[in-house]
Amino acid sequence: MNFVRRFSPLTIVIIMILVQVIESLVLIFSDTRRSGLIYLLILNVVITLILLSQTRNYQLRRQDFIRKINDEAENSLNATLDNMPIGVIRFNNQSLEPEWFNPFVDMVFKGNDKIINRDDIKLILKNVNDDQYINIGSQKYVAELDSEKSLIYLIDATKEVAFKSEFNDSRAVIGSISVDNYDDATDLITDSERTAINNFISTFLESFAGKYGIYIRRINSSRHYFFCDYRILEKIINDKFSVLNDFRKSSAEKNIPLTLSIGVSYGWNDFPAIGKVAMNNLELAQVRGGDQVVLRENTEQARPVYFGGNSESRTQKSRTRARAISTALRTIIAESDDVFIVGHKYTDMDALGAGVAMKAFANMCGKEAFVVYDPEQLLPDVGRAIDKMNESSDGFTHIIRLETAKNLKKTNSLLIMVDHSKTGQTLNFDFYNSFEKVVVIDHHRRDDDFPEQALLSYIESSASSASELTVEILQFHDNNRRKMSTIEASIVLAGIEMDTKNFTKATTERTFEAAAYLRSRGADNDLIKMIMATDFEKYKKVNEIVLNSKVILPHIALGLGIEHQKYDNITTAKAADTMLEMAGITASFAVTQHINGFISISARSRNGFNVQTLMEKMGGGGHFNNAATQIYEKNIEEVKKDLIELLKERENEK
Repeated sequence: MNFVRRFSPLTIVIIMILVQVIESLVLIFSDTRRSGLIYLLILNVVITLILLSQTRNYQLRRQDFIRKINDEAENSLNATLDNMPIGVIRFNNQSLEPEWFNPFVDMVFKGNDKIINRDDIKLILKNVNDDQYINIGSQKYVAELDSEKSLIYLIDATKEVAFKSEFNDSRAVIGSISVDNYDDATDLITDSERTAINNFISTFLESFAGKYGIYIRRINSSRHYFFCDYRILEKIINDKFSVLNDFRKSSAEKNIPLTLSIGVSYGWNDFPAIGKVAMNNLELAQVRGGDQVVLRENTEQARPVYFGGNSESRTQKSRTRARAISTALRTIIAESDDVFIVGHKYTDMDALGAGVAMKAFANMCGKEAFVVYDPEQLLPDVGRAIDKMNESSDGFTHIIRLETAKNLKKTNSLLIMVDHSKTGQTLNFDFYNSFEKVVVIDHHRRDDDFPEQALLSYIESSASSASELTVEILQFHDNNRRKMSTIEASIVLAGIEMDTKNFTKATTERTFEAAAYLRSRGADNDLIKMIMATDFEKYKKVNEIVLNSKVILPHIALGLGIEHQKYDNITTAKAADTMLEMAGITASFAVTQHINGFISISARSRNGFNVQTLMEKMGGGGHFNNAATQIYEKNIEEVKKDLIELLKERENEK
């Protein structure tokens, strides 16, 4: 039998062939037919038995070999699981109790003076879903989950995390610092006083640099640059750029009205690009009103992060800039076929007034201009103003509907956005997107949702209104060739009066100069009162919100719209204005359900309370003392809760 086992299947096949040959020979040469047949029968039986035995032995040998290999693999796997630096945990899918784990897991948790239990499994599974590192003792681990087999793999990532941290900390940081209102503060003082201010600025910033270990370089009296790595920047971020408050307080103690605007960017290797982003961030900080930091990484996907901005914008001398803007805008208009002017969604009187002033400016440049409105977004006062314009032969062809504007637009047409700088807030995004040439004129703080193709932007958050800015531009190009009509001047003045609450809020000498210019062009107070008159039913709705208001925090009033009742923007805004006029109220918020279904918030403030940053956190924006937002997919109670939480956070930060 041992002899037979040595035969391979190929050998057996050869033997069978030989047997067949022998059988044939036996049949040929055997003496008798009968004896030959008997012999062949015996031979076939023997061969068959041999083959069956060989086949069975071959199968047994194959099974033994496979079993041996499996045993060796299992032993090897067990040895690997026991010794490899990866934790393996099998758990019960229902109870989450651990059923088995390898020695590495035992070592990990025993090193933390504990034994793994279901709470650890819960924590690991939570971190797996959140895609976070798991902290066990002083080590960090990455967890991988095999849901089908209820297995968790723990991989030590301590060195990886340390390397990433060190790698990220080495990113280059470039910052640009500008002293706000430096020219104003040093304009009418002696040389010795100017030297004292310069010494104060330099000493303060050198102290700031020494505190964090950054390198700072003075470019001129009001401009500095600093350089560091992200590790240092992170410390400054954790301190919430306290340099802003420290500088403001120190300058106030010396009776110097100075603040800082800072633009910061960071990234890898491309220093020119990082520096350019830092300069853009500084410009954004300045047009948002100064006294703040704008921080953004040097990547296309990064969004800016804001610090500060809790002091009101200080008025800056800008007649030179207004003249330059007027000249540049005249050139852009001259190179365009025609001009279209749009305000924000649900255009208010300030947006309409600014649009009418820009229409007059374009007409003075010899170009046809159109103020565009959407009949579906028409507020009552704006509707009355447009009706008055349409009654005048002078304005009839220049105040047009959105659909008409789309048909009239040409390839080389210019779009002027007034009273807004966010593309998401423009009257109609598709209409905006069809223009290659865009100009922005606004008095709200600039945000990151800014037109990329803007040829020119004139943004001054210290201005009372967009109408005021457009009048300043208009004054520098008033050639008397085409004067404003009475209705045009009245609408522009109505825009200023609306945003200043009849010249009681955010006014400067520039505001009154603009109003005086409009009066000289025929602005009629009686006409303005007729346009701005409040509808009786709307007045009742304003009172509904005010009567449903409460003082939710010290000096902060919150008014809510009546359940299942819907309100337009004007009603909500007037309710917020009314609450702010009450004694002891510093900030007021009106929260209502808009006629279009979303939740609307109008925010008003005074005495240095910044509502713009609050509304930005809720997806909106606006001015320091006048801001708003629109919130979708939430009800009034949910929005009220979110707003109160933000207000409490603000109180805790003080």
